[in-house]
Amino acid sequence: MQRNSAHEIAKNIIRAAKELLGERINNITVYNITDEPYKMFNIKCTLYNYFVLIFNYDRGHFGCNIVFGEDAVPIISSMEWDDGCDFKAYWDGINEEIRLRIPDKYLKAQGWL
Repeated sequence: MQRNSAHEIAKNIIRAAKELLGERINNITVYNITDEPYKMFNIKCTLYNYFVLIFNYDRGHFGCNIVFGEDAVPIISSMEWDDGCDFKAYWDGINEEIRLRIPDKYLKAQGWL
């Protein structure tokens, strides 16, 4: 994926997230996008209308954090490099981690459980 522009990489990552999460992901914004001197960008989104996430991509290395006021809580994933990364599988893991942090009562009331 390194040959693609930062914008194309971001679009692929967002597409994978939307295909997996559907209506559970919204308010998607791409910012701080650069190709030179290296590919870097951030994606901000809301999951389950409950958590705001920041996806960071920097020179092929990436990860997600839950926004918590002025701080961020990292979401641990076994995938952290884009070389051959299956972003649907990545977002599936993020989805599992997020769902662990949301009360079942809320997910059920929204029709997501």
